[in-house]
Amino acid sequence: MIAEGSRYSSLYAEGRRAAKSIMQCDSSSGEAVVQVVELLQKMNREQCDPPKLDGDIWEIAYRCCKEAARDLGDERSISRSVLDRLAKHFEIHEQVTGTHWSGRRITIDAIVRPLDDSEWKTKSPSLGIEFKNFRGFSTSFDMKDYTKWWAQCHDYAETDFDGHGYIFVFSYNGFSHYRKRLSNPTASALAVRFWGQLGVGELEPTTDGYPRRESLVFTLQSHKVWSEVGGPCGGAKNWNMKRKFGSR
Repeated sequence: MIAEGSRYSSLYAEGRRAAKSIMQCDSSSGEAVVQVVELLQKMNREQCDPPKLDGDIWEIAYRCCKEAARDLGDERSISRSVLDRLAKHFEIHEQVTGTHWSGRRITIDAIVRPLDDSEWKTKSPSLGIEFKNFRGFSTSFDMKDYTKWWAQCHDYAETDFDGHGYIFVFSYNGFSHYRKRLSNPTASALAVRFWGQLGVGELEPTTDGYPRRESLVFTLQSHKVWSEVGGPCGGAKNWNMKRKFGSR
């Protein structure tokens, strides 16, 4: 059993290890706090004498996830690892500048074009990608982190980018991370549909294909556009990937 004087350090050490392990996988990182809490609650119940209060367990879990997010790197390291994977299938243009309708010149993290567009309805389509270090988002679930990110993507979706024009913009893990931290599926579905109508989709880290394998998937309004495992999907084959304004 873990004695009273050693409870915090023991729980903290196990929480840090678990948080880092969970958050290394982008497709499950949104659930990190809950998973760490559940693990520490079990450890506290079975090994600590006397057990710590439940509020203390949540406090330790929050701290562990916050520090694990810092240890796992920043926005630049996330974008580098994703773009290196996409480079096998897409022409990559980083830090592309364009003119927003307000007249302001702004820069998006990356714009990609498929190396082979033979199965795409729109030839040589340009897809924008915006990265954020979502791992470092408030573990107490502050909506501001997400709404600011999506609004920024919307600004990019209404920007005429040099050499690319107006494009759909995909946040990396922007909706999936939000959905995993939200208990209301209707609210998350509304966010996906609403922002999709405004030109904002998601580049989702998930599993795809049969058998299931890790895959990056471009999605728009919950419809798959392209999969790292399967290539162009229904969205790419059937939709015009040119931005539409006004009546829809």
